[in-house]
Amino acid sequence: MGNLNFSVLDVLKAPRLAFSPQRILIATFGIMTAHLLFLGGAWLSAVLSGLSFTSLWQTYGLFYFPVSGSFPLLPKFLFLLTAALASLIFLATNLATARSIYMVLRDYLFYTGGQAWRFAGRQFASLLGIYITFIFLIVPFILGAGLMSALGQVAWLGEIINALATLPYIFAGMILVFLTIGFFISFVFGPAIIAVSEEDGFGAATQALHLTWGQPVRLVLFIIFTFLEVLFAVLFFAFILKIGLIIYSVLFMPLMHSLAPMLDHALYQVQIAMGPADDFLRNQLGQAGIKVLYLKKDYLALSLPVSTAIASNIVFIFLLFAAYMTAGYAIAVANAGIVIGYLNLQYYLNNVNLLERKDSEILNSGEAEIEIKKDDFKILQEKPE
Repeated sequence: MGNLNFSVLDVLKAPRLAFSPQRILIATFGIMTAHLLFLGGAWLSAVLSGLSFTSLWQTYGLFYFPVSGSFPLLPKFLFLLTAALASLIFLATNLATARSIYMVLRDYLFYTGGQAWRFAGRQFASLLGIYITFIFLIVPFILGAGLMSALGQVAWLGEIINALATLPYIFAGMILVFLTIGFFISFVFGPAIIAVSEEDGFGAATQALHLTWGQPVRLVLFIIFTFLEVLFAVLFFAFILKIGLIIYSVLFMPLMHSLAPMLDHALYQVQIAMGPADDFLRNQLGQAGIKVLYLKKDYLALSLPVSTAIASNIVFIFLLFAAYMTAGYAIAVANAGIVIGYLNLQYYLNNVNLLERKDSEILNSGEAEIEIKKDDFKILQEKPE
């Protein structure tokens, strides 16, 4: 898997590289935990503010985002806290997924998901250090602009000083734009930089700026190609799940008189859970696209016996997990594309192949010691008598 040609076309390997139970489950577990935490905080905040959970579920499903500014202070704080924690989990998920992908590219095939999560735990402070570094770089420009704006209110002196500082303002603005672009690039490449190079926060922030300045065209191309592959991955994975559901229905055709209501009600719950996302997909895909991803045009609520209703809820939970797996595969593809892009960009900038660097986990695993012994054995064989 580690054979890269160091071209933009390497990113085409991302869907295949991400299509692994380990990578998909790492990303699925992370995105599911982050989303449920975020959603739980949003729902609880809304309920504490007097809104009805039933109406929220019927209207928004699993895609509720509190946009009302009328929430009391405590519910608002609760939502912001859970949203911040969910964001941290999402960042750790990308770091663990990127690390797993990098180790596969190194042909280190026995690297486990647990090792990837432990690596993410050890290096998470470095990942946060990237964004803290950029904040410390950007905030002085904002404070300086505020200070000069206040100085400009002073009659005569302030106006003259601001006029004389026109050129410094222009250059400062250019630097601020560059730092801001690098800040956004660090959100895309930050986990990959830490996963591949094991840098600290400041070093990774510096690398993000180096990528932004040194290879802007290739950088944009890798991001665009990766984004297109993520769209393809979501549609492909969802279509495969649909085919599996059809095969399941065909295999159990003799029992469909009892299974059909249970399955239809579970799919109706999925439709409700999608909330506004369901309406968006239907509007964007049109009638032809709906036939590709949906089994029917629409589903209706059914009145079921208690046992059938319980079974339907169980099926709904499994279908919901399948949806999280689709999102997990998309995250795995995104991280695979970004890791490949970072490896390529470093090769273009520094003529270095980071797949050959000394990695701490590989060195500590004993594999390095085995390689040394092999080299010693070769030397002994070649030594003349």
